[in-house]
Amino acid sequence: MARNEYVLFKGKLRLGVPFLDGYKGDPHYVIVSDDAQGREFRIVTNVKSDSSLTGPAGYLVLYLWNAYFDHPMTADLAKLPAGVSMTGFPKLDYVHDTRLVDLPAMRPIPLDTAHERNDINALLDEMLQLDMSADGIDYVYPTPGYKDHRLGWKPVRDVTVYAFGFLFEPAKDGLHETHMNQGNPKPDKGSRVKDHSNENGVFQDGAVMVEIDGRFQALFVAFQTQLVPTDNRGRPIPGQSHPILNGKS
Repeated sequence: MARNEYVLFKGKLRLGVPFLDGYKGDPHYVIVSDDAQGREFRIVTNVKSDSSLTGPAGYLVLYLWNAYFDHPMTADLAKLPAGVSMTGFPKLDYVHDTRLVDLPAMRPIPLDTAHERNDINALLDEMLQLDMSADGIDYVYPTPGYKDHRLGWKPVRDVTVYAFGFLFEPAKDGLHETHMNQGNPKPDKGSRVKDHSNENGVFQDGAVMVEIDGRFQALFVAFQTQLVPTDNRGRPIPGQSHPILNGKS
């Protein structure tokens, strides 16, 4: 289980900040939203993996964008108050809730930081309804270790963001791990793959959803190193589990 707290955030989109050439730190797209009091809350979603398990293509995250997300939970989400919910919200599980995401339909997607076309940056720009024809707005992305000067774009419509993941510690002014949080194997000794097996759990998966004019969309992200199916603790099952792609590309 991850050590910080699994939550849902609901708020109004302020800016979308794609990860572009020259930016510092881990490759994350930053979704800047307002909480119930109008304070800034940052949601980060991975646009690249930290694994080179399968060569250069192994850095590509897996994604599924459901532009017409129709799930019973949307009625509950619409009723939730703005801000961070720590209880009383639908909890996500990519593996054990078969209505949530079609795992075999996930595919790898590139990150093109130089041109931002046909990549995960562009997908999120579109999902968030950003006005990419306008000039970017200067945005300082703060982290505990550094501040990075980036560019963000405003949405052209009123967008409500729902983000599932784990709170930043200690400030609790944002969340991360907006991806599948189970099926991480224990790497073999000497492997270049980072060990994320301590993050495994059930009904604690991350995602980003948006609501525009009453219609929900959802972006589900996973990594090529993660295995399915998983047991009741979110761990790969010896002799049964396999990569999500399972030979597909």
